[in-house]
Amino acid sequence: MSFAEPAALLLALLAVPVGWVVLRFRPAGVELPSLAGLRALRPGPRVRLARFLPLVRIPAIVLLAIAAAGPRVGDANAVIPADGIDIALAIDTSSSMDALLASSRTRIAVTRDVVREFIRGRENDRIGVVAFASTSVALSPPTLDYRALDTVIADLETGFLPDGTAIGLGISEGLNMLRDSPAASRAVILLTDGQHNEPSLSPEDATDLAIALRIRLYTIGVVTPGRGGGAEVDAALLTEIAERTGGRYFEADTPEELAAVYEEIGSLEKSSVGRERFERFTYLAPWFVIPAAALLLGEIALRGSWLRRLSA
Repeated sequence: MSFAEPAALLLALLAVPVGWVVLRFRPAGVELPSLAGLRALRPGPRVRLARFLPLVRIPAIVLLAIAAAGPRVGDANAVIPADGIDIALAIDTSSSMDALLASSRTRIAVTRDVVREFIRGRENDRIGVVAFASTSVALSPPTLDYRALDTVIADLETGFLPDGTAIGLGISEGLNMLRDSPAASRAVILLTDGQHNEPSLSPEDATDLAIALRIRLYTIGVVTPGRGGGAEVDAALLTEIAERTGGRYFEADTPEELAAVYEEIGSLEKSSVGRERFERFTYLAPWFVIPAAALLLGEIALRGSWLRRLSA
């Protein structure tokens, strides 16, 4: 056990003068001309209790002093992490994501599973989710509630946004999600299977904003060699915008490769700020306040009831 405010233990020294006052100034006895007839008499229990009852103030003061010092028990194995990484996952939900990536699974379905597994592998990192097609929308702000994120990703489908591929808006939505984050490290992971084809914010301009905000971009191109379902990704553009921010471009054409890409990004984006070790404390003050209060209230109750006639 340790104390948050050990100096408060000095208050226990007040018990010394209190005890001295109680013992020194007890009510004087009645003077009698002779004690010969009273020698056989002994004081009853109420008399003895009334004499020593004020002494309960001494342990009460000691208990209150201990409570004021903030007694606590720490778990030496508890580690409270420092601020982790904030990540925005920007996912292409255009109609081309309905093309097959595996023998019977669409790109969006495989992406859902891989991203959910990626989230399960994170720890102490806040993650947000962005969907984009011809426009973009934030589906979840950065959060540590991985269970809620899992539900968001599990429900992700194509077709709920107007069709198109606005990579610039996907990036900017993720940046806007992270711009006020106090995290030491921030990253946008953008996945797409097509080329930017919207007249809105260009990927290059969005990248300039990422550089200004010191947020890294990781880009993932999902392709299916030999299959239809959409234009190939602009690998040169995705490589350029990622590397300009200190990130990287990855390409995947199988579910296994896509899973490996997210795993590699996860290894690159480990919490570089490390961990701060603290003890997690359970505070014990109530265990000292309650008996102290019981002692003081007990004294008051006895003086107001059973011992009233003696003090009258």
